[in-house]
Amino acid sequence: MMNVKQIRHDIAAAVLAAIVAVLASTASFAGDQTGTYMTEDTKGNAFRIVLAGDGMATGSKDGHDLNGTWTKDGDAAVIKWSTGWITTLARDGDAYKKAVHRPGTPLDGPPTHTTGAKKLE
Repeated sequence: MMNVKQIRHDIAAAVLAAIVAVLASTASFAGDQTGTYMTEDTKGNAFRIVLAGDGMATGSKDGHDLNGTWTKDGDAAVIKWSTGWITTLARDGDAYKKAVHRPGTPLDGPPTHTTGAKKLE
């Protein structure tokens, strides 16, 4: 028969293990979203997107640099650019899918453009 001290120890160990598991899964997901992606803009030009761990996003395409912020929305990263455009990057099997909405178009409506994206790092 276990004594009260052993039961408390076992409960504390189980709670600690659960907390560590939750924190590890959250960090793993954030690490999965952050990084550098290569894709195309709406005109087919190469478009490099970087998602930083602090929620900042940068992009470069066709000689233009972009800045914005990104947030997690389910399994996707939603990037709100300072230009008003919104880009969504979502895992699609082993790759990623990029969907873009023009300024003023609702996110629940059809995207202006979609294409694939590849995570580089």
